[in-house]
Parts: sequence; C-alpha cells; structure tokens
Amino acid sequence: MSNEVADANIRGTSSELEVKTHQKGLVLGSWAFGTANLIITLVISFLLWYLLIDPKVSGTNLYPQPFGLFLFWSILAAVFLAFCWEMWPLNRLTQPLKGLVSVIVGSGIALIAIFVLGFGYGSMDPAFTLGGPSAPGYTASGMIVLIGFYMWGMFAGNWGHWPWRDLKLEQPVVGIGEILLGLALTLIGYLVLIYPNVATWAKQDNVVMPLPMVVGWYYAVIVSCFMTANILDNWPWVSLFRSRWTQAIGSFFGNFILGTGIYWFFLFLLKTWLIPAQVQIKLGEGINQWPAQLGVTFVFWVLVWALMFGNYPDTGRAARDRTIRFVITFVLSLITFVFYTQGFAVGFLHEPAVSGSFGGDPLTFMDWLIYVMLVYVVYFESWGLKRR
Repeated sequence: MSNEVADANIRGTSSELEVKTHQKGLVLGSWAFGTANLIITLVISFLLWYLLIDPKVSGTNLYPQPFGLFLFWSILAAVFLAFCWEMWPLNRLTQPLKGLVSVIVGSGIALIAIFVLGFGYGSMDPAFTLGGPSAPGYTASGMIVLIGFYMWGMFAGNWGHWPWRDLKLEQPVVGIGEILLGLALTLIGYLVLIYPNVATWAKQDNVVMPLPMVVGWYYAVIVSCFMTANILDNWPWVSLFRSRWTQAIGSFFGNFILGTGIYWFFLFLLKTWLIPAQVQIKLGEGINQWPAQLGVTFVFWVLVWALMFGNYPDTGRAARDRTIRFVITFVLSLITFVFYTQGFAVGFLHEPAVSGSFGGDPLTFMDWLIYVMLVYVVYFESWGLKRR
C-alpha cells in the first residue's frame, strides 16, 4: 500500500508529472537531471526577480503586493491543475505548448479568484477590499490560499485521490470532486481560524488564536502533509492505518497533531539558534509566525527532492531511505533559512530588514522558487531535459 500511495502523491500524482520517455531532450543520469533542473529553476527565478519583482532593481513596485497575492493564488492554481485535475485536458498537448497553455490557464485562475474576491465580494465586505499595498484584501484573500493549500494538497498527497480512484472514477470527475470537497473544507477552516482575525468586526476576544500564530501553526500542518506524503512515502499513516479510507481520514487529523509538534519544534529552533535575540525583541509576538518562514524552506527542498531527484534514495529499505531523505532535506532547509535571512534577502534581493542585516520574507521568496519549479518541472515537464 505504501508504494501505491507514494505513486499517487504530490510528487507524482500520475505519470503525466514524470518526464515522458518519448520526449526529446538532453539525456542525463538521475543526479545530473536533478541538478540541471535545480540550476534552471534558480536561474529563471533570479532573472525574473530582478527584472519584474525586486523592490530596488525592477522599478515595478509590485513587491510585496500585488505580487505576493498573485503568486500565492498561482501556486494554488498549480495544485488544481497538476494534482487535482492531473493536467486534464492539457495533457493532450505536446511541449512546449502544454507548458505555455498551463501557465496561461493557471494565471487566469489566479486573476479570476483575486478579482472576484477583491473587487466583487470586496465591494460588500471591506475586509477583502483591494487597492494600495496596505489594503486589507491582500491578507484576507491570501489567507484563503494558506488554508486551501493543505486541503487541496492532501488529496493527491496523503489521500492518493481517495475515494474517487476507489470508485473507478476518471478525470475530470476526480478533479471536480476534489475541488468541491476542498472548497468546503477550506471555507470551514477559513471561517474558524482566519475570518475572526481579519473581519471589520474582529476583536482579540473573538479569535481561536492570533493571526501570526495561525499562520505559523497552520503552515506547520502543511509541512507535515508534504513531508509525510513525499519523502516519508506517506508514513506513518500507512503503518498506523491499513485501509485506504482510514489512511485518508487518519492522515487528515494526524497532520494537525504532527503539525502541532512541528510548530513547537520549529519555534524552539528559531528562538534558540536561528533568530538573533535583538531580532526576536523587534518581532515580538510576530515570531509566532516564523515557523511558517522556516517551514516553507523545508517544503521547497522536499519538493526539489521529490520532483527533481526522484526521492533519492529508493532502495526498498524503507526506514533507512526515509531517514536519509529527511536528514538531507531538513539540513538543506536550515542552511537555506540561515543564508537567506542573515544577509542575502536584504543585501541581494533588497527585501526589507527586520533588524540590521536580518530580514526578508521567506514565505514570499521561497514560494516564488516553488512556483517557478512547478512551472518548469510540472507544467513544462523539464522541457529540454530527459532522465535516463
């Protein structure tokens, strides 16, 4: 069962997410293929950052908003297209047309969502109003993506498209079912966790937890989902639960439990080693959001390892393989977080400083890297490269 679920998870919802054997391209071994994908992703990311996004170099004034909101919704659109709908019906196209159409469709989904919420619903609810960089709608709308990223991501990840695959359903019925169920779950999560924080009538006494803590804790739940579904081959859910439906339901609630542990562990690392004392004073209660800032670097490397490096190692020795993958991706995420926050973000990406040379917003920049990776590796199927 472990291998079946792993084959259906977010690193490879279907064979459509793998490099096609009939595609032409530079034939590379597994490590060279992964390295080439990573280099291409980074080069494209930095080029576009300086051309279009960088607050000092680009001159576009898109950072942090509306760039951030468009980025978040574009990533969620990629989850819809690639993992819920498994690229239906775009998988009938050949590259690079398939990639180009996917970017256009995904961007269209993102723009429609933003305009409907900001200028449609926002005309009735001031919390969703869009306008200047500090308009409340950027937070209110962006938090929908935060809640939805877990809800829709787990269908292909931990759930392996249960129950739709078990009912022998095909696309687009599978995708429609997942979109509707995800919408219902996202709405519930948003109304409970987010809306009492962002509504015009919001008061501290009305919230389950303050917004910074919601972001940090809930993103730790997302970390649990992506970590277990990818580098851990859906463990521990496949060990704890034997049937498909118990694995799905168990993982849904289990990620909240495991994610809570990850939240406190990340907060401990941040307060003890990763964030200087003077920065912690400046952040105040806002430090409760920073497990998300560390978590997104981990999610980036989890996806890199799964999508680019084929989830190495895969020797059949499950415990050993999972441990090696976890150690590699977690260490890389710690190195990335320290390098990024302690000078690189402020000095080279020209993001705002929190205190001294410490600063940046990993949730935005690392999500930018994730989005470019999804575009190149998933939408364009690593066009120009071929895994031997």
